[in-house]
Amino acid sequence: RPLQAAPTTRFSLLLPLQLEYAGASPVQLRFLRLHSRLATQKVSYSCRPAPEQGQPQPEKEIRFLADSREQSYAASLQGCVLDNESSITDTIFQFTTEELSLLPLRDLAVFHNGDASHQFGFTVGPVCFS
Repeated sequence: RPLQAAPTTRFSLLLPLQLEYAGASPVQLRFLRLHSRLATQKVSYSCRPAPEQGQPQPEKEIRFLADSREQSYAASLQGCVLDNESSITDTIFQFTTEELSLLPLRDLAVFHNGDASHQFGFTVGPVCFS
């Protein structure tokens, strides 16, 4: 369900826990890392601009907290804009790394300078080790 944005939103503050992965115990993750060279994960950002919003919204910054909790990825995100075919806009982030301690992602933060004129949500995909 979409969450209404606040000036800076770290999802672990809105939800009771950081991102969790069913069936992925610390022991299992350690085993996967020992037998892998690469980790990948996708995150989809979906937004729905307010109907009265006629102009593009300002760019936003998103930070993705790594599994090590000591590093994070930063990305810029174009404003949420209506197109002709859908009322929802999706942006896909693809993470690929040989530094296996960075995935899976554990938390997300959105920085948006007080612009709360749209609803947004994230779909966090599974982490794949190979």
